[in-house]
Amino acid sequence: MDCNGAMNLSRLLPLICCLLLAACQQPPAREPASAAPPGTAIQQLGPYRFAIPVDYFHNQHGPSPDAVGSLVMLLPELGPRPPNALHRPSYSPYMKVQYSFYYVDKVPIDAVLERATSRWYQTGDAYEDNDPREQLALRPAALQLHGLTRHDVDPALFEQHKQRAIAKFGKWQDRTGYGMGDDWYIARDAQGRLRSFIKCDAHQKPDGLLWDGQQYRSTGTFPIAGCEHHFIDRKHNYRIHASYARVHLAQWQAIEAAFHQLLDATQLD
Repeated sequence: MDCNGAMNLSRLLPLICCLLLAACQQPPAREPASAAPPGTAIQQLGPYRFAIPVDYFHNQHGPSPDAVGSLVMLLPELGPRPPNALHRPSYSPYMKVQYSFYYVDKVPIDAVLERATSRWYQTGDAYEDNDPREQLALRPAALQLHGLTRHDVDPALFEQHKQRAIAKFGKWQDRTGYGMGDDWYIARDAQGRLRSFIKCDAHQKPDGLLWDGQQYRSTGTFPIAGCEHHFIDRKHNYRIHASYARVHLAQWQAIEAAFHQLLDATQLD
């Protein structure tokens, strides 16, 4: 090695030593931010992540791989099921509230319920486009119940719809057994926007159950009347669907609040 090479090496040695020392002093690697705390699993929909206790998940294990959240809560407390209760339930099936929720990014979140209660697209078919059972605008307010407004089908408009069916199909066929279809219940917020849309089996159909706040008793009629409950989470841009027995319609606000509270309590980012 010539003198120049030896001099260059002697200049580099201190730098090499400093780099090695710095590498040794690096802090230990931290756990990945995605690690779920014990007893929870990470649910991510859209940009939001939640560390939800596993017993809230439908399978009591964790989220499904598709783009939908699926949770279960038990009435009246609206808490999780007992551990390992999926295949050996120790509770009445009528206590269950089943939630599905989706992240909405293709339309404004406030358009979701408006579309669900209207014929927002037209086909040009008079029978399809003017079905009064499927449009809130064609269902006048009928009564107030549990803080909700029930909107019933206008009988005159329904008769017109039947005549359009006869003209198109040659006959009218009632698939529901109750003529004018399901009951629609609506709640609006202080700004007049749709807050909740609940579709229940027609009120002419018996509940099939009695519930005294603690216990259920069958009345001998089947199937049990149910409700399909649609609401939104503006904070996270989620559309939520909940299903439950109609005897629990009075708990609709608690059913919404329990879902929002769970997300707020478990959100990671």
